[in-house]
Amino acid sequence: MKKLYILFAVAFASLAMTSCFDDPGREVFFDGNVVEFQDGNLPNGFTTTQVRRNATQTDQVDIQVNRVSTNASGAITINIAVDPASTAVQGVHVDFTGTTVTIPAGQFVATFPVTVLTGNIDPSESPVLKLVMQSATGAEISSNYGDLDLNINVICESKISTAADTWTATSNSRFGTFTADVKVTPVSGAVGEYVVSDISAGLYAAFGFGTTQQAIYGDNCNVLTFLRPGQREFNISAPRVDPKLGSFDPATNTLVLYWSDPNNNIDGKTTLVKK
Repeated sequence: MKKLYILFAVAFASLAMTSCFDDPGREVFFDGNVVEFQDGNLPNGFTTTQVRRNATQTDQVDIQVNRVSTNASGAITINIAVDPASTAVQGVHVDFTGTTVTIPAGQFVATFPVTVLTGNIDPSESPVLKLVMQSATGAEISSNYGDLDLNINVICESKISTAADTWTATSNSRFGTFTADVKVTPVSGAVGEYVVSDISAGLYAAFGFGTTQQAIYGDNCNVLTFLRPGQREFNISAPRVDPKLGSFDPATNTLVLYWSDPNNNIDGKTTLVKK
């Protein structure tokens, strides 16, 4: 009898739990019909980085808009405007005053171009083009994603080194002066980033350690910033004391880089000359 009571109790509990859930056959679908910017959900907007090669350069950035609906039977026309709060100036940073974009029937996405006047933009600037969906025909505008900040960054073209280049490096720190041949190699898939094979220029090797003490730097108009360490045995880090920004002189093919090793109280300066 005891086992039978337990069986009834389990069965009753199962029925009670099942009754708390919706019928699996009753699906709830989104029945709205709205339009939004593809990147409108990004907390800081969409960022585009252009590499400047000449003073007259222009680049095109494609902005995507989406239909959020279960029914794509009709076309949607959206009027895109520029928010006056934009810091990107028409004719200086961009050539864009607004446009009309159509999502055709049967389609869920469309794009429109924004022309960036890359050659006019100084790398020290960070103009922002604020885009807004002003009106839409055939759908409602998303209350959350109907506007978008287009953040524009420009960097200079970087040609500091190739994988085949060898550099004579000289480091100076509290441990003295050390010299060694090193490689300065572009980081694959990155723009203006370089890995130095031994930023210490033989300092650690002189004490019996390896010659792979990598540091990675970013170049923007011949100003070099420590980005991160690479393969290394020691805590190669960003410089702790001024100067912290390095430099490249294309006339003499000379790099000056700064770094630190906090664990060993090292504040290093390494000068590299392409051979």
